[in-house]
Amino acid sequence: EVMALTRNDACVIEKNGEYTDYHGGEHATMALNAGIDLRMFPRHWRHAYALEEETNNGLRRSVQVFDAAGDAVHKAYLREDPNLIAWEALKSELALPEQVGTPALKERTPTEGPKSVDAKRDILLKEWRRLTDTHQFLRLCAKLKMNRLGA
Repeated sequence: EVMALTRNDACVIEKNGEYTDYHGGEHATMALNAGIDLRMFPRHWRHAYALEEETNNGLRRSVQVFDAAGDAVHKAYLREDPNLIAWEALKSELALPEQVGTPALKERTPTEGPKSVDAKRDILLKEWRRLTDTHQFLRLCAKLKMNRLGA
């Protein structure tokens, strides 16, 4: 069991559970269960580390993933009474043969600004009220030639 953590300047998402019911894909991967329901976009993942650090509460183990600019994308912290056999297997299976101290980082890609179509505002609001799942929103934005921020 882990505490899965994703954050940015606007929000922090913490979920407790296991990465089960995994579905891989070229664009997105998913772990879908009651504890952790995540859609992840690994094309942005460039660097990952298994970290073991001593804290006031004992040894803390985590996997931390970063993008090309070095910004944290996702972290998973083992909970109390961790499955150390699974932890060691994960480290062994995913470790690169040659460990690199400091990765080469790239310039941060600028965020796309708002893209909206004022003439389609009423359609957006009407369709918004009809959404039944958060994942329908991106399709609605594309249909209206807007992006999330613009909508």
